[in-house]
Amino acid sequence: MSMILKGWVSLLAGAIILTIPFSGCTPKPSSEEMGKLEEARAAAESAERKLSELRKERMRLEQELENAKAKEKDEQEESQE
Repeated sequence: MSMILKGWVSLLAGAIILTIPFSGCTPKPSSEEMGKLEEARAAAESAERKLSELRKERMRLEQELENAKAKEKDEQEESQE
């Protein structure tokens, strides 16, 4: 039984030793990578602002359409009377 336990401990120790080189810290991003990241962030923020503006415009146009439909309906009802 102790032989099996020793085998497992050895296997576990070997696995840990083999994974240590692969579990190191990631390298810090270069200034070029940081620049690209900043550009991507700025582009995303710009796209979000544009989306917000377009949603507001859509809401305004939908309201304008509703008002026009209501006005047209009122005019039709008046002409039928």
